[in-house]
Amino acid sequence: MEGYQEGTCGSCGEQILGEYLSAFGMQWHVDHLVCNVCGKDFSDGTQVCEGQDGFAYCPDDWKKTFCPTCGGCGQPIVGQTINALNRTWHPEHFICAVCKVKLTQGFFAGSKGQPLCEVHYYDDLNLICGGCGKPIIAGKCITLKGEGTGRDVKFHVEHFTCSYCKKNLAGQKFKRNKGKQYCDKCHLTLFE
Repeated sequence: MEGYQEGTCGSCGEQILGEYLSAFGMQWHVDHLVCNVCGKDFSDGTQVCEGQDGFAYCPDDWKKTFCPTCGGCGQPIVGQTINALNRTWHPEHFICAVCKVKLTQGFFAGSKGQPLCEVHYYDDLNLICGGCGKPIIAGKCITLKGEGTGRDVKFHVEHFTCSYCKKNLAGQKFKRNKGKQYCDKCHLTLFE
């Protein structure tokens, strides 16, 4: 607030005879400059923010009105943003929805529209090898049907092996026990 000054109020147009506020190149009676959203006046020294529409806003309402909302935390973003997946993000909140690693080198869109790192993207697609734990990106793979309501397990052909002796089972007869695959010989030795 500034001292005594004769002038005209930017709101009511009447002469100011006493304390006043200066904002937007004009002078205002202290109770006539108010936030366009909440109606709070700025007589307590709160910063006056000018909106893109030319109206006055308190800092919180200016952020809510003119700043994009973060797709991660839901708060207004002032400053640097990342635009991805039809949303805007604080850079520190643009993370894999599963492991929470910061996505600085690239990202993948998950089946539910969430940002994912490469490993969790392939896991979301059920394309992680049950043998080596790495993504199945290209080539043939073997699918082992999930037991009960379990998820199918996929393998690179070279990683579809007996859980005990590690013999490759691609194209071979095998038996299952508790979600693992065994060659006939190991299954006979271990379970029969």
